[in-house]
Amino acid sequence: MLSAPSPSAAILGSPEHRALARDTAGRSVVLLRNELVNAQPALPIARANTVAVFGRLAHTVNIGDGGSSDVWDLSCRTVLDGLRDAIDHVTYDDGSLADRAAQVASAADVAIVVVGYTYLDEGEYIGETDPSLMTLFPPGDEADVVDRFQERLEQLTPIVKPDRLGERPRMFSRGGDRSSLRLLPDDVELIRTVAAANARTIVVIQAGSAVITTEWASSVSGIVQAWYGGAEAGAGLADALLGMLNPSARLPFTVPFDEADLPAFDRDATSFTYDRWHGWWRAERIEIAPAYPFGFGLSYTTFAVRDVAITANDSAIVVRGNVHNTGERDGADVVQVYASLPDAEAPSRLIGFARVNVAAGAATAFEIVVPLDRLATRDSAAKSWRPASGPHTVTAARFVGDADATSVEVSL
Repeated sequence: MLSAPSPSAAILGSPEHRALARDTAGRSVVLLRNELVNAQPALPIARANTVAVFGRLAHTVNIGDGGSSDVWDLSCRTVLDGLRDAIDHVTYDDGSLADRAAQVASAADVAIVVVGYTYLDEGEYIGETDPSLMTLFPPGDEADVVDRFQERLEQLTPIVKPDRLGERPRMFSRGGDRSSLRLLPDDVELIRTVAAANARTIVVIQAGSAVITTEWASSVSGIVQAWYGGAEAGAGLADALLGMLNPSARLPFTVPFDEADLPAFDRDATSFTYDRWHGWWRAERIEIAPAYPFGFGLSYTTFAVRDVAITANDSAIVVRGNVHNTGERDGADVVQVYASLPDAEAPSRLIGFARVNVAAGAATAFEIVVPLDRLATRDSAAKSWRPASGPHTVTAARFVGDADATSVEVSL
């Protein structure tokens, strides 16, 4: 165990740490949809707008999964707290009554619906407690305790109890994963109710992983993935929604249109072996367009990546070019570098990226140096890594499937 004393409250909650938490929360927001409303983008919103905020999560401290990741700050700011601090006129409705929510939404310039998951829905679970298992926890260290625990665990029949997403046991016994990639039915109904009453409806998703939006996305003008924003979640989100910072985060996964686009999923399996084709690799291979591809994210400005040159030497692949900001706001784009190996049965991989800040109407040069060891492949028979060799297709893009990407074949 660590012997150093815990930091004091004054350090944990210092202005510097809270400012860092706010900046991190804001810069991590991914803008997924931003449609025109009355010939203007739905986002960013203005401080002078009247804003109606909806949803149980808007006024809930929601920092993500439980267990070892359940770390609390001395004071956590909700989405509603952040928006009230940033906007002059904010009303709140929990969304429990459809007629009331519709009335509140229709009276506002902008409607913001906060939906998603909490620790009760997110990630893996562990099943219902069997009291007899507690006898396996000895008063002192025993070398075989893990083996004994696992042996008894395998003998248990999974005990399932319903939850908001379907089925979710807790505590000890066999575990599993969440049963759905979609929002709760009540959340979907709230989105549809608010969107029908206000054309400028923005949906904020609080979740740590992919959420399928297909059934309701076309009814709203804006969508952001806000994750679990931590102590300053509300303030950081407000910074992004009001344009005090320009969204530049990108998705670290693919969001499909439908669960059928994903590999088969057995929620009750105790073990499962996937092949190499999953995530965006599978979408590319079977030529299914995702709702939001890997590496995707919008901005309040527009960019073009030009003058790309891709070369290789004895130690690295070097990608150079210029990012042009073709819009009217300062912003940052993320140039991503992918490589396809000579083996047709090996998926392409992300091997490098760079966040490039560009002033409105200007251009900024970038250089991404990718060490060749990132292209090594595993030789399972020899139990070693095989250095990259032969022809490789290297692509500079803004996301997977970018129609304006530049690809060059290099010989290693």
